[in-house]
Amino acid sequence: MAGNENSGGNRPTAPQNNPANISATGGAGQSGTQPARYISGMPYGQGQELMAQQTSAPMSGAPEGPIFGKQLGSLLDPTNNPSEPVTAGVDMGPGPGSDILPKNISADTRLDENKMVVQKYLPTLLQAANLPDTPDSYKRFINYLLEQQ
Repeated sequence: MAGNENSGGNRPTAPQNNPANISATGGAGQSGTQPARYISGMPYGQGQELMAQQTSAPMSGAPEGPIFGKQLGSLLDPTNNPSEPVTAGVDMGPGPGSDILPKNISADTRLDENKMVVQKYLPTLLQAANLPDTPDSYKRFINYLLEQQ
């Protein structure tokens, strides 16, 4: 019996050593649904009640197909909006300017307010920069702040 090649030892070609065999569902199986999970620490009886609820109406798995119903393309794909110039959203060239962009992606315009905050805390920041174990990256940051004054 000794010498059986399928017994014991490390076999690099074994299925459990192949990284492609790792489940993308995180061990939840390949059934397409999420498994029921028992939640401990709940008041008496509620954990069992919740478990029974989960098994009576199984949760669906991850949605399949493209995100938001659209397949993302590459930069080399043809445009999805042929009537819109490529300069739309930029303050140059044909098309609407940056005023059509959502407000939450515009640049920070509170420069004066930010400068006042830096000036307020700069003495404390300088003290920290002078400590013996202060990293060089922090000291460079403080130098950058001082140059902006």
